[in-house]
Amino acid sequence: MLMDPNALKELLRCPKTGQQLVYGAEEIKTVDGKYSYQILNGKPVLVDFDVSTIEKETLFKSQGKSIIKRSVSNSIARKFFKSIVYPINVKIKKNFEQLVKYFSTVKSPRILIIGGGTIGTGSECLYTSNTTEVISFDVYDSPEIQFIADAHQIPLESNSVDGVIIQFVLEHVLEPQKVVDEIHRVLKDDAIVYAETPFLQQVHEGAFDFTRFTESGHRYLFRKFKLLDSGVIAGAGTHLLWSIEYFTRALFRSWKIGKVFKLGFFWLQYFDKIIPDDYNIDAAAAVYFMGRKSDKSFPANQMYKYYKGADKK
Repeated sequence: MLMDPNALKELLRCPKTGQQLVYGAEEIKTVDGKYSYQILNGKPVLVDFDVSTIEKETLFKSQGKSIIKRSVSNSIARKFFKSIVYPINVKIKKNFEQLVKYFSTVKSPRILIIGGGTIGTGSECLYTSNTTEVISFDVYDSPEIQFIADAHQIPLESNSVDGVIIQFVLEHVLEPQKVVDEIHRVLKDDAIVYAETPFLQQVHEGAFDFTRFTESGHRYLFRKFKLLDSGVIAGAGTHLLWSIEYFTRALFRSWKIGKVFKLGFFWLQYFDKIIPDDYNIDAAAAVYFMGRKSDKSFPANQMYKYYKGADKK
């Protein structure tokens, strides 16, 4: 369940300096009074707008709404489309089962969700658990978050959480390594991170899409973590399905036609299950990493040995 707001206040920090915060009715200040932050829809906006891609004027003018166009339709046709094109991802489900086992060894674990404006696939179990305290933030307001922040400057006390979940966010930040370093900072010793990130996917969320990672590159991004598990969550078939959608979208200059073709070829994603892992790694739509915070860094000269794809020499 979401962490109690009063308890969360004890963990929140100034994104500029890391100082503790003093809470007022209309604004939040650092203990020395030098910096102040506003409250939007009852939630702290802990963003250093001088260095963030979040625009203060746009955020407050929209009352915290996401500037990314998102469909809010819950029509029967849309639900049917989603059930066909986006079936339950068995691998993600298994990954979260493993995460729950790790977290079960910790009393009342605190789990930070980065990009929690919408609940990510598989993470629902964390929100419904009575023994887990979820801390969730995003760059826009939603019922699922407790504060607005930029992941480049996570406004939390160092060594304060037992786990971090970051699903399909790292492609949308300008400096992924800085975000991962922040994750390392806020995690307690030996705590767990779980990340899902695209490799071969077309641009989504328009101007807010910046980066892709191979499975090996994803591992090196999290080099300050001991590997627990990693691999593919969406393989070559899913990648081909994405390509067909965007090809037809471009050919006919129509988003709707792209969706129709995607529906017609939804079955391609099921080939992910029969393609060997090493071939999927080289043509993956998305990869994952699960690791434990470490004081040692994975050495660069060992990266060639880490590669798990089919093109081994």
